[in-house]
Amino acid sequence: MGHRSIRAFERKLMKPFVDYPLGGYNLIGSVSGSNCRHGYGRDFMLKTGQTKCAYCGVDFTSSYETWLTMALDHVVPTGVCQSLKIDPEWSKDCSNIVLACSACNSFLNRYSPPKGISIPHSLPEFYSLRDHVFIERSILIARKHEDEKAFFKSEPWKNSIR
Repeated sequence: MGHRSIRAFERKLMKPFVDYPLGGYNLIGSVSGSNCRHGYGRDFMLKTGQTKCAYCGVDFTSSYETWLTMALDHVVPTGVCQSLKIDPEWSKDCSNIVLACSACNSFLNRYSPPKGISIPHSLPEFYSLRDHVFIERSILIARKHEDEKAFFKSEPWKNSIR
């Protein structure tokens, strides 16, 4: 991929954040509640204008079945933020969250950033970390989708174990 193609790919990956209020590089508040579809997920959609999985693009408003798969994903996981002693206001803010379908959300549930990352001491540094993590996770999730598609196409339910 050429330098220009990589930049276009990165811009495409950053799409959810650029569409957030204030361009995704300012705190926009948190959401809370006990149910994703009726509470915090719906509130997140209203706050950010997002309706699609940030990783695969499935539209949660297109059908009841996709609506049921909606989850929120902290891009820089809260556990990572705690271990790095990152301000909880930053980690829990909607600017560190994306909508994700249950498949994409589960593909990298145990994600941790590479060792030796620099600990952000300012909000711009935190957003730089968030963007790096989002791009890395997006690429890994896309690869996982390809693996799953190949497995599905092999029709494993037809293979006899007997």
